[in-house]
Amino acid sequence: MLAVAACLALGLPACKKKGKGKATGGGDPSQVVAKVDDAVITVGDVQERINKQSPFVRARYTTNEKKKEFLDSLIRFEVMANEAKRRGYDKDPEVLRVMKQQMISKFLQKDFESKLKVEDVPDADVEKYYKEHPAEFNQKDEVRVSEVVVKEKGKADKAYAEAKALPKAPLPTTPEQKQFKDVVTKYSEDDDAKQRGGDLGFFDKDSTRYPKEVVEASFKLAEVGDVAPPIKTEKGFAVIRLTQKRPGFNRPLAEVKRQIQQRLFRDTRTKAMDNFVADLKKKSAIEINEDNLSKVVIDTGAGAGAPPMGGGPMGAPGMTLGPPGMSPTQPPPGTPAMRPVPQGKP
Repeated sequence: MLAVAACLALGLPACKKKGKGKATGGGDPSQVVAKVDDAVITVGDVQERINKQSPFVRARYTTNEKKKEFLDSLIRFEVMANEAKRRGYDKDPEVLRVMKQQMISKFLQKDFESKLKVEDVPDADVEKYYKEHPAEFNQKDEVRVSEVVVKEKGKADKAYAEAKALPKAPLPTTPEQKQFKDVVTKYSEDDDAKQRGGDLGFFDKDSTRYPKEVVEASFKLAEVGDVAPPIKTEKGFAVIRLTQKRPGFNRPLAEVKRQIQQRLFRDTRTKAMDNFVADLKKKSAIEINEDNLSKVVIDTGAGAGAPPMGGGPMGAPGMTLGPPGMSPTQPPPGTPAMRPVPQGKP
């Protein structure tokens, strides 16, 4: 019942109070097809809602028999909405909240968002963003390696021999199958590296996170699974194994202009909305009682929260508001879907 009342409160009834439908072809769209109390369903009403469907669905309603079936769905929807209103559901807080949510949505879409366009983002702003965020659009080739770090050359040679014997391609892990991380655990004298399995992550040729000798040797490894002989560093010797390669990219401004425009547009829209709401607040009489706010009790237990609107049964058994196949709470074909209202927000 609540879902139907919400649809009525949202201004989505199938028929109008002495209204005129939009002409989409055929006869006079204002001619009355049916009456429901003081409301009428016109030729235009039926045409508009059928023609909003996909071509496949519209093809079902070419005969008078099917048109009657569709009309019946509009009548059912209207009489149920009228009954819900008669029982006072149009004044239900949840219904009013949904109505406000839909009203705000339409208002923002027509009077706010429609005035903002992606194309209005200045080219100068796009170029500035492109120059200030080079890493997003240009990246060098990168490699990822794992390493064993030891102090003695003899120990490094043993680690290298064992690592070299490992298969390059990953194999299903079994207790008998040795992995490079096992070599790290066995030989590495770097505790931090042991916890990461020796993984150094991705880096490019200009990286200064690791010794220059390790970086240069990493980029000389041709294939994933290749192992470099022991490398002399300030900490001793490192045995590295190539685990991944990631090619770089260079995306020119012309290629990413639209992407940047959209990002800046979202930021501009958000800022404009914040300013708009702030201005509305200044014009409104707002009072907040924080003492009473602190008395609000939040139920954090499992299953807390109200069920979504329209999810329960309604009406007599077998009653539907639309053609066969529609759920009992689904509005007639062509009726815009309602957006869910965030719980606890006006």
